[in-house]
Amino acid sequence: MEKKSVTKKEIEDKLASVGDYVKMDYLQRCLKMQIDFDTRRYVLTKLAAIYESRKMYLEAARLIRIAADINTTYEGKAGDFIRSADLFIKGGNFSEADISVAKALATANDKQKVAIKIKVKEAYKAQAKEFMSKDKRKHALETYEKIASMDLDPLEKKEIQQQLLFLYDKLGKIVESASLKKAMSTPSQPQQKDNSRRTSFMRPSQESQSTSSLFKEIGLDD
Repeated sequence: MEKKSVTKKEIEDKLASVGDYVKMDYLQRCLKMQIDFDTRRYVLTKLAAIYESRKMYLEAARLIRIAADINTTYEGKAGDFIRSADLFIKGGNFSEADISVAKALATANDKQKVAIKIKVKEAYKAQAKEFMSKDKRKHALETYEKIASMDLDPLEKKEIQQQLLFLYDKLGKIVESASLKKAMSTPSQPQQKDNSRRTSFMRPSQESQSTSSLFKEIGLDD
Protein backbone atom coordinates (compact mmCIF):
# COMPACT_ATOMS: atom_id res chain seq x y z
CA MET A 1 0.00 0.00 0.00
CA GLU A 2 1.44 3.37 -1.04
CA LYS A 3 2.06 5.88 1.74
CA LYS A 4 -0.14 8.96 1.88
CA SER A 5 2.30 11.10 3.84
CA VAL A 6 6.02 11.36 4.55
CA THR A 7 8.26 13.41 6.83
CA LYS A 8 11.23 15.55 5.83
CA LYS A 9 13.56 13.22 7.78
CA GLU A 10 12.26 10.19 5.87
CA ILE A 11 12.84 12.01 2.58
CA GLU A 12 16.38 12.99 3.57
CA ASP A 13 17.19 9.39 4.53
CA LYS A 14 15.84 8.07 1.24
CA LEU A 15 17.74 10.60 -0.88
CA ALA A 16 21.02 9.78 0.84
CA SER A 17 21.08 6.26 -0.56
CA VAL A 18 19.87 6.51 -4.18
CA GLY A 19 20.90 7.98 -7.54
CA ASP A 20 19.38 10.86 -9.47
CA TYR A 21 16.78 8.90 -11.44
CA VAL A 22 15.40 7.24 -8.32
CA LYS A 23 15.52 10.59 -6.51
CA MET A 24 13.47 12.27 -9.25
CA ASP A 25 10.84 9.55 -9.23
CA TYR A 26 10.66 9.51 -5.43
CA LEU A 27 10.46 13.31 -5.08
CA GLN A 28 7.73 13.50 -7.72
CA ARG A 29 5.73 10.96 -5.74
CA CYS A 30 6.32 12.93 -2.54
CA LEU A 31 4.69 15.97 -4.12
CA LYS A 32 1.48 13.97 -4.47
CA MET A 33 1.46 13.11 -0.76
CA GLN A 34 0.08 15.03 2.20
CA ILE A 35 3.09 17.00 3.41
CA ASP A 36 3.43 20.31 5.23
CA PHE A 37 4.56 23.50 3.47
CA ASP A 38 8.13 23.33 4.78
CA THR A 39 8.55 19.74 3.56
CA ARG A 40 6.88 20.55 0.24
CA ARG A 41 9.27 23.43 -0.34
CA TYR A 42 12.20 21.17 0.54
CA VAL A 43 11.01 18.59 -2.00
CA LEU A 44 10.48 21.23 -4.69
CA THR A 45 13.93 22.75 -4.25
CA LYS A 46 15.65 19.35 -4.11
CA LEU A 47 13.93 18.19 -7.28
CA ALA A 48 14.69 21.52 -8.98
CA ALA A 49 18.37 21.18 -8.07
CA ILE A 50 18.51 17.76 -9.73
CA TYR A 51 16.78 19.09 -12.85
CA GLU A 52 19.18 22.03 -12.97
CA SER A 53 22.22 19.77 -12.63
CA ARG A 54 20.94 17.81 -15.63
CA LYS A 55 20.35 21.07 -17.57
CA MET A 56 16.57 20.64 -17.44
CA TYR A 57 16.28 24.36 -16.79
CA LEU A 58 12.61 24.92 -17.64
CA GLU A 59 11.44 22.11 -15.36
CA ALA A 60 13.65 23.42 -12.57
CA ALA A 61 12.39 26.98 -13.07
CA ARG A 62 8.75 25.96 -12.74
CA LEU A 63 9.42 24.11 -9.51
CA ILE A 64 11.32 27.02 -7.97
CA ARG A 65 8.46 29.37 -8.87
CA ILE A 66 6.04 27.06 -7.08
CA ALA A 67 8.42 26.99 -4.10
CA ALA A 68 8.45 30.79 -4.09
CA ASP A 69 4.70 30.91 -3.65
CA ILE A 70 4.95 29.02 -0.35
CA ASN A 71 8.05 30.79 0.93
CA THR A 72 7.21 32.48 4.22
CA THR A 73 9.30 35.67 3.83
CA TYR A 74 9.22 38.47 1.27
CA GLU A 75 12.99 38.25 0.86
CA GLY A 76 12.79 34.50 0.32
CA LYS A 77 10.01 34.90 -2.21
CA ALA A 78 11.98 37.48 -4.17
CA GLY A 79 15.08 35.28 -4.16
CA ASP A 80 13.13 32.24 -5.36
CA PHE A 81 11.34 34.18 -8.09
CA ILE A 82 14.64 35.59 -9.37
CA ARG A 83 16.25 32.15 -9.28
CA SER A 84 13.25 30.92 -11.27
CA ALA A 85 13.71 33.75 -13.77
CA ASP A 86 17.41 32.94 -14.12
CA LEU A 87 16.57 29.31 -14.91
CA PHE A 88 13.93 30.32 -17.44
CA ILE A 89 16.54 32.58 -19.09
CA LYS A 90 18.99 29.68 -19.26
CA GLY A 91 16.23 27.58 -20.81
CA GLY A 92 15.50 30.28 -23.40
CA ASN A 93 11.93 31.00 -22.26
CA PHE A 94 12.01 34.77 -21.80
CA SER A 95 8.22 35.21 -21.51
CA GLU A 96 8.15 32.90 -18.48
CA ALA A 97 11.20 34.69 -17.08
CA ASP A 98 9.25 37.94 -17.34
CA ILE A 99 6.44 36.43 -15.26
CA SER A 100 8.86 35.38 -12.52
CA VAL A 101 10.52 38.81 -12.55
CA ALA A 102 7.14 40.53 -12.26
CA LYS A 103 6.31 38.35 -9.25
CA ALA A 104 9.65 39.23 -7.65
CA LEU A 105 9.10 42.95 -8.20
CA ALA A 106 5.63 42.69 -6.68
CA THR A 107 7.18 41.55 -3.38
CA ALA A 108 9.90 44.23 -3.28
CA ASN A 109 10.23 47.81 -2.12
CA ASP A 110 11.74 50.49 -4.35
CA LYS A 111 15.33 49.86 -3.25
CA GLN A 112 14.98 46.11 -3.68
CA LYS A 113 13.49 46.58 -7.15
CA VAL A 114 16.74 48.25 -8.24
CA ALA A 115 18.72 45.19 -7.14
CA ILE A 116 16.30 42.81 -8.83
CA LYS A 117 16.44 44.63 -12.17
CA ILE A 118 20.25 44.69 -12.10
CA LYS A 119 20.38 40.99 -11.21
CA VAL A 120 18.03 40.10 -14.07
CA LYS A 121 20.01 42.20 -16.55
CA GLU A 122 23.23 40.48 -15.53
CA ALA A 123 21.56 37.07 -15.95
CA TYR A 124 20.61 37.95 -19.53
CA LYS A 125 24.14 39.22 -20.25
CA ALA A 126 25.66 36.01 -18.91
CA GLN A 127 23.33 33.90 -21.02
CA ALA A 128 24.04 35.95 -24.14
CA LYS A 129 27.77 35.36 -23.65
CA GLU A 130 27.11 31.66 -23.13
CA PHE A 131 25.22 31.49 -26.43
CA MET A 132 28.04 33.37 -28.18
CA SER A 133 30.68 31.01 -26.77
CA LYS A 134 28.75 28.08 -28.24
CA ASP A 135 28.22 29.88 -31.57
CA LYS A 136 24.43 29.87 -31.07
CA ARG A 137 24.03 33.19 -32.86
CA LYS A 138 20.26 33.14 -33.30
CA HIS A 139 19.73 32.57 -29.56
CA ALA A 140 22.38 35.16 -28.75
CA LEU A 141 20.63 37.69 -30.97
CA GLU A 142 17.29 37.12 -29.23
CA THR A 143 19.00 37.58 -25.87
CA TYR A 144 20.83 40.78 -26.84
CA GLU A 145 17.60 42.20 -28.30
CA LYS A 146 15.95 41.49 -24.94
CA ILE A 147 18.77 43.28 -23.11
CA ALA A 148 18.49 46.23 -25.51
CA SER A 149 14.92 46.78 -24.30
CA MET A 150 16.12 47.24 -20.70
CA ASP A 151 17.34 50.28 -18.81
CA LEU A 152 20.99 50.60 -19.87
CA ASP A 153 23.69 53.12 -19.09
CA PRO A 154 25.54 54.65 -22.10
CA LEU A 155 28.44 52.17 -21.97
CA GLU A 156 26.11 49.18 -21.69
CA LYS A 157 23.98 50.48 -24.54
CA LYS A 158 27.02 50.88 -26.81
CA GLU A 159 28.27 47.38 -25.93
CA ILE A 160 24.90 45.78 -26.67
CA GLN A 161 24.50 47.69 -29.93
CA GLN A 162 27.93 46.50 -31.09
CA GLN A 163 26.98 42.91 -30.34
CA LEU A 164 23.71 43.34 -32.20
CA LEU A 165 25.48 44.79 -35.25
CA PHE A 166 27.88 41.86 -35.30
CA LEU A 167 25.03 39.35 -35.11
CA TYR A 168 22.84 41.15 -37.65
CA ASP A 169 25.75 41.05 -40.12
CA LYS A 170 26.54 37.41 -39.43
CA LEU A 171 22.89 36.38 -39.76
CA GLY A 172 22.30 38.43 -42.91
CA LYS A 173 19.78 40.79 -41.31
CA ILE A 174 20.52 43.75 -43.58
CA VAL A 175 17.45 45.84 -42.74
CA GLU A 176 17.93 45.50 -38.98
CA SER A 177 21.63 46.29 -39.30
CA ALA A 178 21.00 49.43 -41.35
CA SER A 179 18.29 50.59 -38.95
CA LEU A 180 20.55 50.16 -35.92
CA LYS A 181 23.47 51.92 -37.62
CA LYS A 182 21.19 54.86 -38.37
CA ALA A 183 19.99 54.98 -34.77
CA MET A 184 23.57 54.86 -33.49
CA SER A 185 24.63 57.72 -35.76
CA THR A 186 21.81 59.97 -34.56
CA PRO A 187 22.93 62.17 -31.65
CA SER A 188 20.98 61.29 -28.52
CA GLN A 189 19.16 64.00 -26.62
CA PRO A 190 20.82 65.02 -23.33
CA GLN A 191 19.05 63.39 -20.42
CA GLN A 192 17.61 65.42 -17.58
CA LYS A 193 19.01 64.81 -14.16
CA ASP A 194 17.10 62.03 -12.43
CA ASN A 195 17.93 61.41 -8.79
CA SER A 196 16.04 58.13 -8.86
CA ARG A 197 18.83 56.66 -11.04
CA ARG A 198 21.87 57.82 -9.08
CA THR A 199 23.36 54.31 -9.10
CA SER A 200 24.00 54.58 -12.85
CA PHE A 201 26.37 57.50 -12.32
CA MET A 202 28.45 56.10 -9.47
CA ARG A 203 32.07 55.17 -9.87
CA PRO A 204 32.38 51.42 -10.67
CA SER A 205 33.64 50.56 -7.18
CA GLN A 206 30.79 52.49 -5.54
CA GLU A 207 28.14 50.95 -7.78
CA SER A 208 29.52 47.46 -7.15
CA GLN A 209 29.39 47.97 -3.37
CA SER A 210 25.89 49.49 -3.55
CA THR A 211 24.33 46.74 -5.65
CA SER A 212 26.17 44.03 -3.71
CA SER A 213 24.64 45.24 -0.45
CA LEU A 214 21.21 45.31 -2.09
CA PHE A 215 21.64 41.74 -3.32
CA LYS A 216 22.52 40.59 0.21
CA GLU A 217 19.54 42.42 1.66
CA ILE A 218 17.07 40.36 -0.32
CA GLY A 219 19.05 37.15 -0.52
CA LEU A 220 20.22 37.55 -4.12
CA ASP A 221 23.97 37.45 -3.48
CA ASP A 222 25.71 34.47 -5.10
